[in-house]
Amino acid sequence: MAANKENFDLLEKLENLSIFRLCKFIENHITTNLMEGGIETRPANSNGLWSCILLPTILVLYSLGYNVSLLYKIMACLSVGMLFYCILFSIFLSVSCMVLKDNIYGGCVASSFISAILMYTVLDQELWFSVVYSMLIMHIFSLLLRNALTKFPKTFTIGEAMIVVQGITLFLVMTCFRAYYKIGDKSDEQMEFVYSVNFTILTTVGIIVIALTLMEESERNLKSLSYVVSIAGTYALVMLHMLVGVDCIIKLASYILLDVKKVGLFSIWLLMSIFAGFVIYFRTRIQAKASTVTRKSFHILASVVFLTGIIYDVHLITLAAGFGLGLLIFVETLRKADIDPISPQLQAAFDVYSDEKDVGYFAMTPVYLYVGLACPLILVPVHTGHQLELLSGVLSIGVGDTAASWFGSKYGFNKWSDGHKSLQGTSFNIISQIAVVYVLEMFEIFAVPNGLFKIMFVGTVTGLVEAKTDQIDNLILPLVTVIAFQIVGMFI
Repeated sequence: MAANKENFDLLEKLENLSIFRLCKFIENHITTNLMEGGIETRPANSNGLWSCILLPTILVLYSLGYNVSLLYKIMACLSVGMLFYCILFSIFLSVSCMVLKDNIYGGCVASSFISAILMYTVLDQELWFSVVYSMLIMHIFSLLLRNALTKFPKTFTIGEAMIVVQGITLFLVMTCFRAYYKIGDKSDEQMEFVYSVNFTILTTVGIIVIALTLMEESERNLKSLSYVVSIAGTYALVMLHMLVGVDCIIKLASYILLDVKKVGLFSIWLLMSIFAGFVIYFRTRIQAKASTVTRKSFHILASVVFLTGIIYDVHLITLAAGFGLGLLIFVETLRKADIDPISPQLQAAFDVYSDEKDVGYFAMTPVYLYVGLACPLILVPVHTGHQLELLSGVLSIGVGDTAASWFGSKYGFNKWSDGHKSLQGTSFNIISQIAVVYVLEMFEIFAVPNGLFKIMFVGTVTGLVEAKTDQIDNLILPLVTVIAFQIVGMFI
């Protein structure tokens, strides 16, 4: 009781600080303005404004601490501009919701100058390149952010929309720069091959999504879908021919089938995917609503795939991650396209496995899960001990969050102050992450300097954030985990 009173007094003192009062003031006014403007965000206790700092922090810290490629540093500079825009956006939104509805570009210009100055002075890029691309990218970011909040009601909180749009914008810039400007780390030829294939896959899916979006509802049918897929498939073959070579299909097949380890991993992943598909199919047939623990079982399956891939073949799991992301986006597009009989069946499966957070236009929770597991593959550069950081998504949401959900639902008798999650669940979250790393090191599956000490700190940070945040765990926790690894790496 005394400890709880001390914690309450500490929180009360923090809330009395001017910076916390200012943040709370902005938060309250944003919520009021959103309601008055008829803007519906995903139901949550807060807008999650703090989330916008996560992705830029990761990129900047890695750019400062490690020998990363020029492309990575450009992404870091652009992310700083996006962070500055998010701060201005939050301030403007606390004054009026008109920033969401009118084409107000003042914040874009100011944010563009921040990125342009960094690229010109720090990275020694040409002035025209820095200014033009900073302006263009910041306007794209602004447009996507406003559309995410206005066109797709109840899908994102403000913070979640900021992270998602930051990620989409930076990913598009990265793929375009890598493909057309040949900027990137060219020392790893195998990874360059993987990036070329993934670029082709994702742009092909993008063509399908755009085509189906532009169609009238009356035009969406199986025949139209077959035409669109045929055109997109032709584009994919042309792109592979240009990026990989004339024998692109042979190279791709040889890359997977001529290596025993790759064949073994691919076979295991394929069997697990088929098993998951059958489970979803039969549960949809009987229309049995999935519980939280049931949904978490898919976290485990996905985590095993990424865990084995990261440990045994990073290149192959990166290739598989690109294919899986494209497939996931394609399936979600079909669900929303109203194409009989595909869309109704996908909607039925969604109704069975959706949770209380999936109330918006898109099914974001499974997308967040997949992206959360895969994002360290892009964000974490190669350095000593980076294997543990690549497992940030697996440890935080595949292991910790799943363990907290299962253990807390059974033995969570003592709740946190908000009354939602339990102390027992949080404790098991932390312990499970430490235990997994301990087992991996004990069996010499991989060895990271001071890995056990690092995960003790990181697991504690992740567990506490999972217990207190009302933003979607699958999106937030992997980014928090990567930052925690970066911080502890400065001292250990």
